[in-house]
Amino acid sequence: LHLDTSSELLNGEWHQSVVAQRRCIMKQNYGLCLSGQRCILVPYRPEHLPNYHEWMQDPFLLEMTGSEPLTIEEEIQMQKEWRDDEKKCTFIILATDLLSHDEVDGNGEKIEIPLIPSERIEKDSREEVYPKLIEQTLNGMIGDINLFLSEEDDYNSDDEANFQQQQMLLTKTQTPAELTQAELDIMIAEESHRHKNLGTELAFMMMYYGASVLKLRRFYVKIKDTNHSSIKLFKEKLGFVECAYAECFGEYEFEMKRETSEEMTELIEQKWQSLVMKKQSTSAADGAVDRNSTI
Repeated sequence: LHLDTSSELLNGEWHQSVVAQRRCIMKQNYGLCLSGQRCILVPYRPEHLPNYHEWMQDPFLLEMTGSEPLTIEEEIQMQKEWRDDEKKCTFIILATDLLSHDEVDGNGEKIEIPLIPSERIEKDSREEVYPKLIEQTLNGMIGDINLFLSEEDDYNSDDEANFQQQQMLLTKTQTPAELTQAELDIMIAEESHRHKNLGTELAFMMMYYGASVLKLRRFYVKIKDTNHSSIKLFKEKLGFVECAYAECFGEYEFEMKRETSEEMTELIEQKWQSLVMKKQSTSAADGAVDRNSTI
């Protein structure tokens, strides 16, 4: 998703270039990359496992993500399971400052980094391009980003009878649960790229994809109360609001929600535009303005 300030995005024509999906089955996203100005998101593939496994031996990352160290065999199995799980959408984050802006050299070949939207990501007669692209951009890996999809919990403890009635109705009709919310999880594993203000771009890229393509209307994050930089990012910069605190885990929950996915998409666009305008104002003060700036 190439997020910019062009009229193509604002007029909504961009949406026509994306194949809408109600469910995020990671296997179906194997040919999808999301491209921003400073980061590119690529699907989590087996080629990423050695670097990813090394990251997840770091005690700091394990603590911040609430994870347990796994063997490489367990990581391989988990990658396969996440690839096929319709409720998990995982991308590896590439930093563009570690890559050529126009091409990636490898084994004497030159592979273009696809911008989004692009014919190359449409599902997908050219998927053979991606293993080469992934292999030749491993040096650009800095972390991962996830959406964990779920249905919203409408349970009301003051209305037990109504809740039970709804559950019986769902059982009888066997209507599949509608996945309208997702937990957003961002991990910058490479210390060299922490505290570089990448979180805003990454969050909006993933949320825009989630709202406009996956039809999500609520995003939430769970953050340790000692993780002050992440709290500042989501609460102050992105405008999430606190909705829960689990004292036993020392963990906040922040959310951003709207009544519909269309309203969420519009909200993200507005926030994006606001940040672009702020960036352009700063650039103007320095004597340079990029009219098609991305964040």
